[in-house]
Amino acid sequence: MILRLIGPRLHGWLDDLVVLVYLAGAFAFGLRGAALAIAIGGAIVHFLLTRFTNYPQGTFKLIPFRVHAFIELGEGLAVLAASLAFAADRPLAQRLFLGAMGVSQLGAFALSDYGPGPPTPPRSAAAA
Repeated sequence: MILRLIGPRLHGWLDDLVVLVYLAGAFAFGLRGAALAIAIGGAIVHFLLTRFTNYPQGTFKLIPFRVHAFIELGEGLAVLAASLAFAADRPLAQRLFLGAMGVSQLGAFALSDYGPGPPTPPRSAAAA
């Protein structure tokens, strides 16, 4: 939304990749308890969001892509907050993995093109 570097098609492929990384990372890092729940929860939310978003990767196309943006932002913030609040006792590598997953969602929010922004008012002749 800030730089608009990632188009909808690429964003959809990255969304599917994020689901796989959540799941693979959960098992690769040996997550347990709350940390595992955070990763699996993030994967489920992301999978469902991808399937229900109206963009090239979406299956059911019920959620507008701009709404997807803010759900993704909320997911990133929730994963970060949950990893700090509920996984603080986990090993550093596990906490870093969950933190990186949360930050990746914030990065997607900042770098994706979610469609046209607000219209730019026309310049008046007096302002020129």
